[in-house]
Amino acid sequence: MGQKQRSGAESVWRERLARFESGNLTVAEFCDREGVSNPSFYQWRKRLKDDDGQSRQRGRTDREDESGRFVPVNVAALIEAEIELPNGIKVRVPATNVQVLRTVILAASDACQEVA
Repeated sequence: MGQKQRSGAESVWRERLARFESGNLTVAEFCDREGVSNPSFYQWRKRLKDDDGQSRQRGRTDREDESGRFVPVNVAALIEAEIELPNGIKVRVPATNVQVLRTVILAASDACQEVA
């Protein structure tokens, strides 16, 4: 992932979270209005809160190991999975179709590597 793209997504989420804080909507209502998922909202809120006091080593997320490769995740009891790319594009796929989910994740990973 390129640092420039991460900064763009971070900026978008900082503005989004500021709007949420100044409003009176629930997280679910706000996410519906913004067109983002609840898990993305909580993930970005935690990430930005963590980043305010310290910068993350090499910009890694909790789903990457030391080499920068993605680590396995177990998806259970989801109807739909949403993958948000560094450029803000979201891809939704049926979480119950492991092959489709795997294909989308690998394609997204390849696309991110080409950009970096």
